[in-house]
Amino acid sequence: MLKSRQRAVRLALAVLLGLGLAVGIDVFRSGGPSVWLARHGLPPPYVPDGQRVAVGAGSFYLDCRGSGSPTVVLEAGAGGGAGSWSAVFDGIAATTRTCAYDRAGLGSSDPRGRRTLGDAAADLRALLAAAGEQAPYVIVGHSLGGAYARVFATDHPEMTAAIVLVDSFDPDLQERLIHPLLGDLQPEYEANLQGLRNTVAAWEQLDWDTSEEQLEDGDLAGTPVAVLVAPRYEPRLDAATNKRVEQTWREAYESLSPGRTTYEFAWGSGHIIPVDRPDLVVDVVRRVVIESR
Repeated sequence: MLKSRQRAVRLALAVLLGLGLAVGIDVFRSGGPSVWLARHGLPPPYVPDGQRVAVGAGSFYLDCRGSGSPTVVLEAGAGGGAGSWSAVFDGIAATTRTCAYDRAGLGSSDPRGRRTLGDAAADLRALLAAAGEQAPYVIVGHSLGGAYARVFATDHPEMTAAIVLVDSFDPDLQERLIHPLLGDLQPEYEANLQGLRNTVAAWEQLDWDTSEEQLEDGDLAGTPVAVLVAPRYEPRLDAATNKRVEQTWREAYESLSPGRTTYEFAWGSGHIIPVDRPDLVVDVVRRVVIESR
């Protein structure tokens, strides 16, 4: 009986060793742990090296790494924070100073009560000043973070070198320009969009009606805008309509800053581009940083 148990243990150890060796080889061939994790839909673990910075009556969690100018500031999607950027953080920080933070009421930051995107932009400016982080800034926003980036750039153009919109949440553009193209699907899309508005407002205690007015009234003219989107296709629409929708999205983003906007696809990615294609996010941000210099 004892010998049987010993053989079973040795066999189990051999299997584990073999699996570990196979994974190690796969990681090496993939280009490293971060790339391997991204291939399997897993971001690398976030190591919280930041600190809480006092702003007014509360404090925010801020994590800044690297050196150089302009300073990249990362705005996460709805409910996310600094940890959302783990797959791209160090890659961007290898090029320039890079900061990620938790917005009010999220992660390790104190709540600030109900507020607007404009209020959040004022908080971010105060946070960066309190931490001694120098402008100009490149604001990189994923999903809802793109709305925060747009309003920050509108409110503080003198501090904003460029913005990068990573599959951004832009309900003002979608409702005004895209929905009229959808025919019988328009009511469904309008209902889904309203559901998203309600969700982000609840998650982040946003006065969304006022916030969307701030988006619509925003002026990004002259600000470089880099747009990285996941490929979109609605199978219930014909090819010609899908092509028209895509072209309209391009024109919508170009209208934000005419002549200063770039637009490209994150092929092989879903909405969470920083996890699915971190290489593209890093490449786009690096390009914007170099051009800003």
